[in-house]
Amino acid sequence: MKNIKTVFVAAAFLGAASLCAAQAETKTTLTKLHQSYEKQGRRALGMPEYGKRVQFPALVVEASDSFGGTSLIRAADVRGSQELARLTPADDAQNQKMGEMRSGAKFTASCEVGFAMGSAFLTMKDCVIRP
Repeated sequence: MKNIKTVFVAAAFLGAASLCAAQAETKTTLTKLHQSYEKQGRRALGMPEYGKRVQFPALVVEASDSFGGTSLIRAADVRGSQELARLTPADDAQNQKMGEMRSGAKFTASCEVGFAMGSAFLTMKDCVIRP
């Protein structure tokens, strides 16, 4: 009986650890993400990062609203000025924060790599912006 309890506790612990690992985000750069996208023939579905959360530093090229009224940030790597990704917010608070950002502002984002195919830029969704 004691062995069964030990196995059950160990299984519960491993399950919780796996869940935490699944939610972890990878630190990277927009340049590396864009290179991965290009390597897959501009198909996000083939990227190892697709559907996963990533964290990266970036620079606002332009902040605007999408057709649906959601804030949209066109972002470049902090060492460049070429648009590599378009970011959309995770929630209303992030929508407001992204709407207040100005061209040239540097920030760190945590986003999920979204679907993109054939475009010159990556789609990053459910983004959380940190100064």
